[in-house]
Amino acid sequence: MRSLLVLFVLTVLCGVHAKGKHDDKVKIAVYYESLCPDSKKFITSQLAPVWRDFRGQVKVKMVPYGKATHDKVNGKWQFICHHGPDECYGNKLQSCILKDRTLQDTDKMELIICLMGQEHPDKAIDTCLGQVKREAESAKLKKCASGAQGDALLASYGDKTDVVQRPLSFVPTVVINEKFDQAVQDEAVSDLKAVVCRVAATKPALCL
Repeated sequence: MRSLLVLFVLTVLCGVHAKGKHDDKVKIAVYYESLCPDSKKFITSQLAPVWRDFRGQVKVKMVPYGKATHDKVNGKWQFICHHGPDECYGNKLQSCILKDRTLQDTDKMELIICLMGQEHPDKAIDTCLGQVKREAESAKLKKCASGAQGDALLASYGDKTDVVQRPLSFVPTVVINEKFDQAVQDEAVSDLKAVVCRVAATKPALCL
């Protein structure tokens, strides 16, 4: 009985410790569009270096939807995307990448960063899969993006986006530590590193 009690206490303490450690990470949620020039610029010039330099100290959530709309018509999802049908496909493709269970989180982020650095993100999946040496995933991801699975994933990202603001006033919208703040949004778009350094519970070495 005593050993069980000790085990219970240790389990609780470990749970508290793990939660505390997890909470120390700066949470960055990015609500964006696959063909949006501002989204491409932010992800490649602001988010990418912060994600790479502060690895393990930030937790990034990507939400590819933006100012799109989604409605179910005769049992099938219908989307209208800010930059047209190609963007809808690009958003679905990135949704499929983000929810793929065989890709590592690092591969997912590198794929998104690579795609957003291409002239046509909706058509560059094979190029970017080659960069992370995951070419074998191509057919599966394209099938996902072109079918009901991609529709369902994009609709779920639409629901998440609508909770923040419907419609978004600016794309990309950046939410830090799960709370939208317009002043923080404005700063994050141009200097995400400064925001991370300011709000981090434990200052990363790169901030000093």
